[in-house]
Amino acid sequence: MAAAGAEAAEEAAGPGPRGARLPLARVKALVKADPDVSLASQEAVFVLARAAELFVETIAKDAYVYAQQGKRKTLQRKDLDNAIETIDEFAFLEGTLD
Repeated sequence: MAAAGAEAAEEAAGPGPRGARLPLARVKALVKADPDVSLASQEAVFVLARAAELFVETIAKDAYVYAQQGKRKTLQRKDLDNAIETIDEFAFLEGTLD
C-alpha cells in the first residue's frame, strides 16, 4: 500500500524524473506520422511532449473557470468552446471542435 501512495504523491507533485507525463513513445509516433518529418531527436520529442502538456493544462484551467460559473466541477465541451471564443490565445482553435 505504501508504494501506491508514493506513486500518487509523485504524480501529484508534477512531471516525473524525465519531466514529461505524456508517453514519449506515443509523441514520437505522432511526430513520425507527419510526412514532412524524417528525423526527430529525443530532445525534440521531449520538448513537444512538454509543450503539449502545458497547452492542455492551460486550456483546461481556462475552461474550468467557465465550468465553475455554471456551478459544475466537470468540464464540458461548452466550457472549452467558451474558452476558445473568449481568450485570444486560443483564437487559432476556433472552428476546430465543430
